[in-house]
Amino acid sequence: MPESRHAAVADLLGLYSSVQLAAFARLAKDAQHAPDLPGQVTISRMAAGELAHLDELERLAHALGADFYDTTARFGDLLGDLDRRTAPGDWWERLMKTYVAYGMLADLQRALSTDLDETLRAVVEEILADNGYADYVVAALGPVVGADPQLKARLALWGRRVVGEALGIVQRALEEHPALLGALPEGGRADAASRVRNQLASGHARRMDRLGLTA
Repeated sequence: MPESRHAAVADLLGLYSSVQLAAFARLAKDAQHAPDLPGQVTISRMAAGELAHLDELERLAHALGADFYDTTARFGDLLGDLDRRTAPGDWWERLMKTYVAYGMLADLQRALSTDLDETLRAVVEEILADNGYADYVVAALGPVVGADPQLKARLALWGRRVVGEALGIVQRALEEHPALLGALPEGGRADAASRVRNQLASGHARRMDRLGLTA
């Protein structure tokens, strides 16, 4: 494996692991704030599922000769910054934040992983398999925003704030870790970054459309 691609794959593994840990922490917090016991149990199970792939990611990092903890820690500050910048004010904003921000991070992982080998792609597909959270949010929020125009307007505005912060974090990640783009097919870095951002914007628009909200 060429050195540049080796560095790209190592960074990608670090990104995957860091997002898994951050998603676990985010969902665990959401579970604590769920308004009923079924919601607490459902989201707690989703949180536990986010940790299920860390052993495989650690094994792949070691096989690559990378330090699992070092590569994972590279992205911790970025994701922590995203969390701090988007503190939710209530349960509905909490649901929207996780739905928007971690949906976008999943899209980022998909966009950066299109040219990986079969083994790594299989791991990515397992990591990004639907855990049911998006459907949970749509079922919980959809009827509420449909019946409350004021809440609908507020959550649309909140969604735009969250996605703006998330896009800023993604931009920082690509600037501070340019090797991430090295796993993509050959092409200009600027073009690759632009394609990634376009994919993220499209994914966000689809998620907001599911809730009947303007992106």
